[in-house]
Amino acid sequence: MLCLVQHFRDAFHLLLTASANLEGLENNDKPREMHPAAKKLAAATACLVYMTISSALIVLNQQLMHEDGFRYPMALSGLGMGFSAVASYIACKVFHVVEIKRTMTVRFYMLRIMPVGLFMALTLHFGNTVYLYLTVSFIQMLKAFTPIATMVGLFVAGLETPTKRLILAVLLIAIGTAIASYGEVNLSWIGVACMMASETFEATRLVMTQILLVGLKFHPIEGLMYLAPACFFWLMAGVVVLEWPTMSANNALQLIANKPFLYFAAAAMGFCVNLLAYMVIQTASSLTLKVLGTIKNAIVVWIGIIFLQELVTKLQGFGYAVSLLGFFLYNYIKMQQMDKPDPNRKQQYTALPQTDLQHDSNKV
Repeated sequence: MLCLVQHFRDAFHLLLTASANLEGLENNDKPREMHPAAKKLAAATACLVYMTISSALIVLNQQLMHEDGFRYPMALSGLGMGFSAVASYIACKVFHVVEIKRTMTVRFYMLRIMPVGLFMALTLHFGNTVYLYLTVSFIQMLKAFTPIATMVGLFVAGLETPTKRLILAVLLIAIGTAIASYGEVNLSWIGVACMMASETFEATRLVMTQILLVGLKFHPIEGLMYLAPACFFWLMAGVVVLEWPTMSANNALQLIANKPFLYFAAAAMGFCVNLLAYMVIQTASSLTLKVLGTIKNAIVVWIGIIFLQELVTKLQGFGYAVSLLGFFLYNYIKMQQMDKPDPNRKQQYTALPQTDLQHDSNKV
């Protein structure tokens, strides 16, 4: 675990320095060009550390909820969002990693940011709850279902019209997910329902950001500074209503006091993953991040099999392979659409990551 913290410390230092170098967000407005070799090294480092930290975070959360007995997914998510809120604020306001060009009114925050924060909180809550019911390996397989929920949400909101190729891609994902679910030995329908709820709320969050925050472009750290407190508020409200009575009765806070290092690591690594994802996009591309995410899920499946002694059947493996095929096809089609933008498509806002800053001071 000491090695894990060293990875986090090195990654955080890399992000603070390289982000400023790539964006040129220091005292001057002109971005400083990195040497090609240095940029390749930064890209390789960001990719490697992203894969390591994001995979370790999944395993650590599972261990905290199962092995340590902290079976409070909303509170665990709250720890991560609380850390992200504080860390992003320090990065923006103290270290000035990002130059803030706008002020946020209370009315705008309450009407636009807080609703997005609510669905972000629901996504994290159900995303952690699923670890109480399903194996780590099977959860990674179900994550291939994400494009289906996203496409349906965008279609219902009238933000996108799916093409025949996109429909084919999501059908492959759906078929593969169904096969993998059928082959799961310890299938829990409660767990599957929680996973589908998490994916649905995530798709809803993406749609809401495109509707409520249309035209606004935040630096990822700035966006996190606004969204993390809103998400943290909703998570803590849920903890008070749903989890605190049981936590108090079971003296759950003592679990954190007994192993503060592990819980701090889990909270800090969540923030680190967000920054590393941004670094991967800056030094490589958004497609690289999507591919790395898929590879990471596959690696975590093998971690579950080898180190957590989880059983994965051949039928599950086949279904997962079909889902991955559909997933890669989906992302390939989406990248082609980005290269050839549709002039009739509505203007959209991407919550994270987004690198274009508005250089005029304005109030939202």
